[in-house]
Amino acid sequence: MLLDDDHAELDGLIEEALAALDGGDVGRSHARLDLFWARLAMHIRAEHLHLFPAILRAVEGRQGERPSAAEARERIEELRHDHDFFMRELAAAMKLLRTLARDEKESLVEARAHVLAVRERLVAHNRTEEGQVYRWAETLLTPAERRVLTTRMQRELENLPPRFADTT
Repeated sequence: MLLDDDHAELDGLIEEALAALDGGDVGRSHARLDLFWARLAMHIRAEHLHLFPAILRAVEGRQGERPSAAEARERIEELRHDHDFFMRELAAAMKLLRTLARDEKESLVEARAHVLAVRERLVAHNRTEEGQVYRWAETLLTPAERRVLTTRMQRELENLPPRFADTT
């Protein structure tokens, strides 16, 4: 699925941000983390606007089948809570990086801790999405519905904020 591939790209971006933080380069850390944050927001937007509603529509009224409507709603709500956590932690890290002077290594360590918390939680989060929610879209939606969903999500994934026009 399209979003599986996006997870791989996001994994690479968070590793680049962590490497920049480890290197103590505030400017590069800010730039790499800002790009990861923006791309993750695009990914989350695709899920919230298109994937999750499509799955919830598909499971409504199903009796005795997996996933049940209740299971799908519960799992999606858990993923939304993760998304909120990711955005809060990344906002905190970005705030720290915006206020840093080059010699403030302690704040770099604190920013890194926020990013590590995101990376650690992303592992389980992505496992749930890739092993359950994305597969539900493949089994619950018709081929035509999957094509429409993919087109809509692709549009969200390509909608990079203008500030990155010359940096990707």
